[in-house]
Formats: sequence, structure tokens, C-alpha cells
Amino acid sequence: MEALRLEQVAELCEARLIRGDPDRVIEKISIDSRALGRGDCFVALRGPHFDGHEFIPDVARLGASAAVVSNPTRAMNSPSALSLLQVQDTLTALHKLATNYRRLMPPTTRLVAVTGSSGKTTTKELIASVLGERFNVVESSGNNNNHIGVPLNLLRLDPAHDFGVFELGTNHPGEIAVLTGMVQPDIGVITNIGLGHVEFFGDESGVAKEKGSLLEVLPRNGDGLAVLNADDKWCAELRTRTNATVVTVGINNFADIRASEIKINGDVKFRLNIAKKREDVIVRLKTLGRHQIYNALQAAAVGYFAGMDLDEICLGLESAQFPHMRMEPVTIRGVRFVNDCYNANVVSMKAALQMMNETPCTGRKVAVLGDMLELGEWTERAHRDIGTLATSCGLSFLVTVGESARLIAQGAVKAGMETHRVLPLATAKEAGETLRELAHEGDFVLIKGSRRLQLERMLEEFKCDVAAPL
Repeated sequence: MEALRLEQVAELCEARLIRGDPDRVIEKISIDSRALGRGDCFVALRGPHFDGHEFIPDVARLGASAAVVSNPTRAMNSPSALSLLQVQDTLTALHKLATNYRRLMPPTTRLVAVTGSSGKTTTKELIASVLGERFNVVESSGNNNNHIGVPLNLLRLDPAHDFGVFELGTNHPGEIAVLTGMVQPDIGVITNIGLGHVEFFGDESGVAKEKGSLLEVLPRNGDGLAVLNADDKWCAELRTRTNATVVTVGINNFADIRASEIKINGDVKFRLNIAKKREDVIVRLKTLGRHQIYNALQAAAVGYFAGMDLDEICLGLESAQFPHMRMEPVTIRGVRFVNDCYNANVVSMKAALQMMNETPCTGRKVAVLGDMLELGEWTERAHRDIGTLATSCGLSFLVTVGESARLIAQGAVKAGMETHRVLPLATAKEAGETLRELAHEGDFVLIKGSRRLQLERMLEEFKCDVAAPL
């Protein structure tokens, strides 16, 4: 963040300075009292189970310079060295601060917004890695993509940055519009459309409508860019939602940027083609899964639009660090695990199972699949369909975890998978204990489920069972 005077912070978030020196310099905004440094400004957010105002004394002791508060009576008891900015609602103030701060950035600082049903974080990381080969880039930390994470990430921008790359998430209608109002992106990327958080959108068309609102705010023609997946069935409808330049990527359908000559063998290798220029380059991704190609193509599209050549783009793709718990390879006692536990929806489950089917393995293949949440009326059908798909992916065993995931097991059995090869379980602990008996050296194990299940705990359970020396 660019250093701001306290008076400027007050103006940007429409606050009243009720105590402190207006010329005091603020270099960082934080909502976490535990992560504050000397000179930072604390925003006292309130939620159903917490109130940041309770931590004002701690903030003062840690050396913070200022706090944005909605309850000045409680805050006035803090040490007088702590400047106070009063607002009606602190979350609204944070949004205003981020929105107005973004407007301070020069026209040369271009912002990329990434959304979609799956692959958002990986695509964001790949875009940042590609752009970073030539430009000064800031990106969203982790997957902080909601109404709190996005404004905090925007406040990490600096006028020296050429690009900011931000992930936008949603699970209720209208949230993308709020986030794009803050980010004001120049480039919009939609990874795909599927049954993610569909409980609150009705069906896929509702998901497409929500995600597509990103495209409506992009600048017109050459000033703005929309990157879409030509192999996604919603592509044609999405491109009608924008006046920006549209670039498509794909594998199967015609696209501006395509992948061909795909080879899956422990990593992912393909030829990246720029259709109009008849240019191409061989790319090798240090990850698993054909679906990662789409993420890489979209990153390449952003880089190409920014004027980068294919050699730079290739370097950025091949040097990218893939996010934790997203197709993350882990080997324990000779068993190859794929830790894809961060989250799960229908699109990402299908991609993970396709990865299992295509990845070579010397031993047996085992999939541990957990509940997919926020599917509403689609819950039963979606889980049964995943079970049906699992039967055609070369699995020796299918383990399910959770109540909804039992429907995956039922779908697999109904589709013809032998009952003794399908193990429906209740908890991650049970699944970990089962794997200790089931998995052997050379086996290949996928672990995937929604975040609430914390299926990564199975790996710790598996590590613990090491025989004591005699």
C-alpha cells in the first residue's frame, strides 16, 4: 500500500477523525489485531460471533497508529496515542476505502479479475507468474476472494505495480457485482461455469448470470479484455455480456489460443498455439490434470494481450508455484497422494477423476471423495452422477466420506462397481485408518472433498502409522 496521511484515509473511507494527528502516516490497513505492526491502521469489523472493538486495547499496545471504529465510546478508553476514525459501519468503510484507493492508481496499473466455478486460485497464480516475467505484479493472497479479502488485497496495490491480479468468489447473487465495483478490472477471466454454490443460484444459468456480471464492467474494445473458455457450454452466452475484446481458449473447440499434442505422464505437456499469428510453443506444467491446461491457456491469453512473447509466457507457466491442497502431490511411504482437499464441486470433482483416469500408475488407484456442499436441490443428483463417473476412471477402490458422499458410493454401485470395492465412511479419521490398511507402496490415491470435511487430516493419520523399531 502507498503511504497515506490519516486525513487521506478518513477521506477515502468517509470517516470522521475524532482523535489524532491528521498528518500521521499510515502504511498498512489490517483487520487482524494479531498481525498488526507499528504504524498500522486497524479496522474493527463486526460479525455474528466477533466484534473487533473488543481488541482495541490490544491494537494500541502493539503500536498501531489508528483504528476505524463504529463504536467510539468503547474505543475512547484506549490509550490516547491511538488515533480514531469514526464511521457508521466498519465493513462499509473498508469497501469505500478500497474502492477509492483503487481510483488513486495510475492508468498504467491494470487490474485482472478472475472468477469461475473452479480453478480460480490456480488461474490467478498462473496469471501472476506469467505477468511477473516482465512486469511488477501484486496478486491476491491465497484465495481471499470475498467481501473482506478483496478490499484488503486491493489495499496492497502500489502505483509502482503494472498489474494487480485478484480472485473474485461468490455464493450469493449480487456478490460479484459488489466486488467488481471495488476492483474496477481492466481484464476479466471466467474459468468455467458449473454447479458450484448452486444452492443459492437455482441452476447453472443462475451461476452463469452471477459470474458473467464481471464481464459487464470491463472497458470497451481494446481497453478491456474478456478471457473465456471456448469448451465451456456457456461461452457463447457469456461473450454477449461484454463490450470488451474477447479472447477464447480451448482444447476441443475452435479458440484464439489452443492446446494440442497433449501428453499426460506425471506432469502435463502440450503445444500452445496462437491461432491468428500461427505461433506456438511447447509448455510443460509441473502439475497433474488435463484441466490445468485451461488455467494455463487463460494465463497465456492475459500475458499475450499484455504484449508478452511466447517464450516469456512459457517461462511464467513452467515456473509457477501451484497452490497448496490443489492437485498437490504428496508421497508417504511409497504411496503417491494427490491432496486436492481445499474444496470440491461438480466441475472440480469431474476434473479430478479425469486426472486419475489419465495419470499412469504402477499400483492401484484409489479415490477418497467427500461431500460437495451448497448444492441445494442438486445434492442427490450431483453426488450420484459423480459415483457413476467414478466407475469409468480405472479405480480399484472408491472411499467416500460424509453423509452426502454416501450417494457417490450408491451411484458407483448402481453403475456396476463391485460392492466390496466401495467403502462409504463417516469421517476423515475413519478414512485415514482405512487407508492405512488399504494403500500400499506404488498405489495412487486422490483425496478430494469440500473444505468443511478437512480431508487433509487423513494424510496425518497415514503418516502416524509407522512401525516402531524392534
